[in-house]
Amino acid sequence: MTQTVTVSRILDAQTAEISIVRPGACGKNCAACGGLCAPGAPLVARARNPVGAHPGDRVVVETSSKEVVGLAALVYLLPVVLFFAGYAAGGALWGGIAFFACLGGVVFWGRRRRESLPIIVEICSDT
Repeated sequence: MTQTVTVSRILDAQTAEISIVRPGACGKNCAACGGLCAPGAPLVARARNPVGAHPGDRVVVETSSKEVVGLAALVYLLPVVLFFAGYAAGGALWGGIAFFACLGGVVFWGRRRRESLPIIVEICSDT
């Protein structure tokens, strides 16, 4: 998955802070939807910077689609599956216990896992 973002600042020789502006749901046509879909504040993240981008540069970052889909399944799908498995095994109480135990496990794992950073693959030209 690739995305065009702006470099905010350089953190060290191989890492940069990037600013990601998420588009509104209306695709920049707020007049058609009443203007209620204005994008929020930019999302700030870290990225590996092997191309030597500088603050203010527009760059293309690449993220592993496989990793994004896997993390989404872990966070959204697994707790629901475990809820239904617990419910089938012992009722609503066990379903709730399985659901919240899974959420706790996901949070614990998320805080302990090694961060996988997106990679800046290209600096966009000004033209």
